[in-house]
Amino acid sequence: MDVGKMLKLIVSSTLRHKILFALSSGPKALGELQKIIGSTKSSISHSLNDLEEENLITQDPDTKKYMLTNTGYLTYLQMARLVDTLETVKNFEEFWLNHDLSGIPVEFLERIGDLKDSQLYITPPEHLTLPHEAYMKLVKTSKWIKGVSPILFSDYPKAFMELASTKNVDIEIITTRAVYEKLIELAPPEAVELVKDLPNVKIYILEENPKVAFTVTNNFLSFGLFFPDGRYDMMADLISNSEKARKWGIALFQYYKEKAKRVL
Repeated sequence: MDVGKMLKLIVSSTLRHKILFALSSGPKALGELQKIIGSTKSSISHSLNDLEEENLITQDPDTKKYMLTNTGYLTYLQMARLVDTLETVKNFEEFWLNHDLSGIPVEFLERIGDLKDSQLYITPPEHLTLPHEAYMKLVKTSKWIKGVSPILFSDYPKAFMELASTKNVDIEIITTRAVYEKLIELAPPEAVELVKDLPNVKIYILEENPKVAFTVTNNFLSFGLFFPDGRYDMMADLISNSEKARKWGIALFQYYKEKAKRVL
């Protein structure tokens, strides 16, 4: 089948799109499809014929139920991914438009739909402490923490060390050389020695600015970006507790970990 023709067949018809999605959960009779989709039987039948003609669906001769073919299922998977991507782009449009995306590698931008079930938190200037308080509440319930932070939040290191030393939370942090050196400068010598003695704390240095700041734990992802002028946006965070978003965050952390060097 011509690719352009297939795109036109699927994209130009909401009804055909709905049929593929309805059949993704299993075979269905015409009456079942009508209940799910809400269109007339004649309209659905016409669309079914179009899809069957292009080998995207087939009808069981015994049960008379329609089902996706292998190519139909592959097409559905890519359509579902596209829908997730478009929802993520549209739902958080201002977030993507107003920030520097260069810190998100292309292979992760291609999976940006994994962040669909996120919420964008915008903090009013008069309440700048609120997101940090909410963030710390989430962190304190975590069993492990992985973070990339090219910026320094003065109260976070102490809080993280308390979690590592008193609750045995596994912590891995990737930061820049400038931030690391500032941390060492500000930290009491005994705190630095404590970190060295904690087997569940690992700190890595990136020689380049990743231009993203995020934390992923066993129960949430918190993700922030920089403005095009290089300033970090302290007032906008994407937060999600979905499994897809957390897996996306873990993979992005691993991407930067492979580029970093462990120092503690």
